[in-house]
Amino acid sequence: MATYKTKAIILSSYPYREHDRIISFFSDSFGRIEARARGIRKIQSKLAGHLEPFIETELLLANGRRWDILAGSRTINANAAIRQDFERTAAASVCVEAVKRITKPLSREHGLYELLRSILHKLEKEDLSARKQELTVKFLWHLVSLSGFAPELDHCINCKKESKTGSFSYEGGGILCQNCANRDVFAASVNQDILNQLKERHQTLALETQNIITTFWNRIIEAPLGSWNFFQEVYKSPHLENKSAG
Repeated sequence: MATYKTKAIILSSYPYREHDRIISFFSDSFGRIEARARGIRKIQSKLAGHLEPFIETELLLANGRRWDILAGSRTINANAAIRQDFERTAAASVCVEAVKRITKPLSREHGLYELLRSILHKLEKEDLSARKQELTVKFLWHLVSLSGFAPELDHCINCKKESKTGSFSYEGGGILCQNCANRDVFAASVNQDILNQLKERHQTLALETQNIITTFWNRIIEAPLGSWNFFQEVYKSPHLENKSAG
């Protein structure tokens, strides 16, 4: 049975049969993979501590039929502080679920591994206070672009003219100028400041901008993230909406 190694970040897992788990992870070499960890639910399992969510690890896998088989694991970054803090856990849970939802198995989007690794490092190491919420929304915005869903922010998606104000169309995936804004009744009004924030020209995101990002995200994946309600509850934010446009 052929084996291979890869660096990976653990996204999630679920029980399989009596003693096994199916581990979902995102690897730097192969993208998103699911693999079977045999015997991991046994008390004496040596692998269990290396396969918790948010851990960055080096995996040894053997090719299998339905799933590849986990043969070994060496922790690179445990990211233990994330799992010991509700706010950090809530933010990280949104990030890993977002990666799982927007990627296809064995599809390696360039830069995505480092993006996920970077946000987990920030959540683990830095004293971010209230910025955890904003960083999570920024992560979703970067993920949208890396996954091929970047909206048009320079020119009106209808008349193609350059636009600095108008409305953001969730359905059309970009800006409508003031003359074309009435074509989408669900579009969100944007001024130049909000547009610049969407173009990542500002370090901070206004709540209006964060709402545009999260609503657009929900439009792309067609259903809200399961971890989003926990995220909102932890941050007690009535402003960040969990809705779909239209």
